[in-house]
Amino acid sequence: MTRIRIITDSGAELTPEEAASLGVTVLPLRYAVGNLVYQEGVDISAERLLCLIAEGKSVRALPPSTPDITSALESVARAGEVALCLHTAGGLVQVAEPVREVAENLFGKARIEIIDTLAASYALRRIVEAAAARARAGANISAVTQVVRSMMSRVYTVFYVERFEYVEETVQIQPAQAILASLLGLKPLVVLEDGHLIPLEKITPRTTPVDKLTDFVLEFATVRELAILTGPKEPDFPLAALQERLHQQLPEVPLESHAFGPLVASKVGPSSVGLYVFEGLDPGI
Repeated sequence: MTRIRIITDSGAELTPEEAASLGVTVLPLRYAVGNLVYQEGVDISAERLLCLIAEGKSVRALPPSTPDITSALESVARAGEVALCLHTAGGLVQVAEPVREVAENLFGKARIEIIDTLAASYALRRIVEAAAARARAGANISAVTQVVRSMMSRVYTVFYVERFEYVEETVQIQPAQAILASLLGLKPLVVLEDGHLIPLEKITPRTTPVDKLTDFVLEFATVRELAILTGPKEPDFPLAALQERLHQQLPEVPLESHAFGPLVASKVGPSSVGLYVFEGLDPGI
């Protein structure tokens, strides 16, 4: 049986040890800091990038380098494997398209399937883990892809953002709107939808992030997994209160905690708090 190689990018936030244990190849994202460009995990650590973001430095995510993509895909062809490339939401950083461009040059030499998962951070991580588990269990490429597609339609990520300024570029909020919202004490709740961060609603001084984040989760008829996502800086509300509320409302649902990486921090700010929600796989998968 042809071996399936799972390839992702560092937006999945897997450590080298985790990637090795899963048998997953990770393409490092690059980050522009000032006039310099660094490869995550090669020239600069994720921790250092998070520190720079927390200090207010401008950090911009870029796709993996063409040589890195080429090396990974050529190794698939040499090994006679099938590649399933699962990448970060293109609305945050475009990875799937550069991978597809390189793959076109290998047409006929290897089967390479490329999916923009429309996900990031813990959601992408869980999709990659599920795909790797099915591949190790001997599933063919169609079955593994089916699992991925099912998860993509049933994972959700929402972020509470402390300051509108953090999401001006990503969410296309006008500077004047951001300034007015800050003066009024309004704070945005944004959801990752179809690969883009979309404004969901504004949190007013009369409501709390705990209320709104919990309400978001309770809208789902079925919840199989939950995770609280945190950045390098403390938020302006106690995380323990959110954990307690979620445990009270959904005591049977596993609740994880996960520190998001520099890609998410560069998009929503270092003190934002996110929630990952998974409804469970479609029946029969």
